[in-house]
Amino acid sequence: MTDTPNLETHLEEGIGRLQDGLDGIAGDPGAPFATRMQGAGGMAQQGLGDILDTLRDMTADRPLLALIGASVLGFVASLFMRRRA
Repeated sequence: MTDTPNLETHLEEGIGRLQDGLDGIAGDPGAPFATRMQGAGGMAQQGLGDILDTLRDMTADRPLLALIGASVLGFVASLFMRRRA
């Protein structure tokens, strides 16, 4: 059987290596991983806002196309719902 303190030490070392690896992959090695992820979350939120702005503008400019798109989306969703039931 594995000694509990030895297991905890091994897990902590593994987690530390994983965090160090993620720090190297995610960008600036000097910045903490959590800070970079907050920046990535902000960029994702901004990207989603841009997509929603574009969708709103397109809906205002071409309402018939928006209606057709919503109808197709509803039809596809109903197909998935019908298969689950």
